[in-house]
Amino acid sequence: MLSGLPVLAALMGTAIARPSPVVADDPIRILPWSWNFEITALEGPGCPDFGETEARATRPTFGMNTVDGSEIYYWHFAYPHIHLNVDAANPEASIWCETTLKYTELVQSGAPADPAEYRLKLHKNGTRMLANYELDEGVEAKWTFTYDTDGADKIVDSITIAGPRAADSYSDTSPAAAELVQWPLPACGTGTIKYRTELTLSATKEGAKGSVASDLTLQDGEEQYYGIQQGVSYDWEKCAA
Repeated sequence: MLSGLPVLAALMGTAIARPSPVVADDPIRILPWSWNFEITALEGPGCPDFGETEARATRPTFGMNTVDGSEIYYWHFAYPHIHLNVDAANPEASIWCETTLKYTELVQSGAPADPAEYRLKLHKNGTRMLANYELDEGVEAKWTFTYDTDGADKIVDSITIAGPRAADSYSDTSPAAAELVQWPLPACGTGTIKYRTELTLSATKEGAKGSVASDLTLQDGEEQYYGIQQGVSYDWEKCAA
């Protein structure tokens, strides 16, 4: 089962989280008191708004975690500029964004942990995507998520949606690999996470149409995309004393 993580602060580019309360009968949980993610860089046509503070800028949105002992955590990031359409005249389109995050372990006062007690491990359970689809038969949407590591190898997740599909706020998770590949950050308590989000939309059937976008919401008197939301998964390990 998934439960929400209360957000103490979610400013443009920064999100702070506190874990859900621990019930006495719950399994032992390995996690810091609190932590945050800050967007420190954006690159690409899918995120041209780095540094903007408007409510509908590229930004962190919400966290969630399992409470069944599997200890899977997600933080979601919204990309209002990622949306595509295809039709007979334009049967293929793509868009991408590269995001750089700074992760920081926090103590109860909100200060960075010193000494740090936990190391974040990226990619606990693949990648989630919340988006809206209007896909005719013969239209395919493919998400590719590429996470950098400190070595030559990268972690790559993908989600493929084949039409027909018509759904608002649809949630998909990349298929689990035969063997889970996680990347522990090099240092305890802090680190940099960089990933690329790419959407390709293609129509292979004559006359087929399709679109991928997010909810349109009223902001400052005009309709704006809320942003498709990518959920990045992680958990922690205890650092050696």
